[in-house]
Amino acid sequence: MISSNSRLVLDSTVIIALSTVEQVELLRWRVLIPEKVVAELMSEPARNTLAYLLREGKAEVTKPTEGMRKKALSILGDKEETGDSDVIATILELKDVVIATDDRRLRNVCKNFGAKVTGTIGIIVDAVRHGTLTEEEGKA
Repeated sequence: MISSNSRLVLDSTVIIALSTVEQVELLRWRVLIPEKVVAELMSEPARNTLAYLLREGKAEVTKPTEGMRKKALSILGDKEETGDSDVIATILELKDVVIATDDRRLRNVCKNFGAKVTGTIGIIVDAVRHGTLTEEEGKA
């Protein structure tokens, strides 16, 4: 379960999934979205969801330092910066965060660094536990 005090870092996979099922309001935390994740949100309804989160003050775009970005690229073995590398850089920089991603590779790397990890299903389960959704709505 995600604490209401947790800083939740969103990957594009979760934003896209919640946008697709029109359930972005299930995010009951103020969320952090790394800059390179924002760049990955190219199509609707994800772009509209991002605009909503920013306009309503429910999200903040973060920019990891260049040093952490380089370290994240090294860890991932990637050559180009992506949303994944920005998520890893954010973990390295902020330490005590919960990562919300449905990407298996990213989940595994985050866990190796001791980060708590959830995904779209975890957010839906949290909503059912807190009464935002009924069990039937969560299953749907």
